[in-house]
Amino acid sequence: MTNQYLGLARGPIDHNASSVINVISSGALTMGSAIKLTTTIPTAELLPRVEELVGTAATKVTAQPTYGITVGGDTDGIYGDGTTATTDINRATAGAGQGVVVVTQGRCLARVAGLKNLTGTTAPSDEAIAIGDELVASESATETGSVLLALNNTTSIAKQFVIARALQPVAAGATDIIAVDVQREGNGT
Repeated sequence: MTNQYLGLARGPIDHNASSVINVISSGALTMGSAIKLTTTIPTAELLPRVEELVGTAATKVTAQPTYGITVGGDTDGIYGDGTTATTDINRATAGAGQGVVVVTQGRCLARVAGLKNLTGTTAPSDEAIAIGDELVASESATETGSVLLALNNTTSIAKQFVIARALQPVAAGATDIIAVDVQREGNGT
């Protein structure tokens, strides 16, 4: 499946039913990425900045759960194929200090990968994402900013912070941009 919302360049799918905020980035952010708050407030600023999220067993649930999904920014690129942006074409922001638009609740496009969300040393088999599946932040540096299927296992944490639910399917192993419903449900499966 490929992005079915090619005409949607920025913002949520439905503005009236979504919570959209403006924040400041701490670096380059890819369109559709899951983001978290940084842990410090820069000098002369009132609020923390945001950065792309890579969850870990230590931070997934407790310290810095997912804050929202990037849907625009000062660079205002287009949604790509779900992989991490290598140029400004698919970025919301190109560097630190730029404004970024974030959906904290509602429907929007997100970078999703059909992979199991495990941190073990043995690579798990890929798994398709179905409509309605719980999505959590990636635990892998190679999938920074992507959301993946939430799964329990012996090498990962028992509970993961659910950021959204899939509104479109993703094939096993595929990386894509799909519609999701961001609800920040908290600890899930």
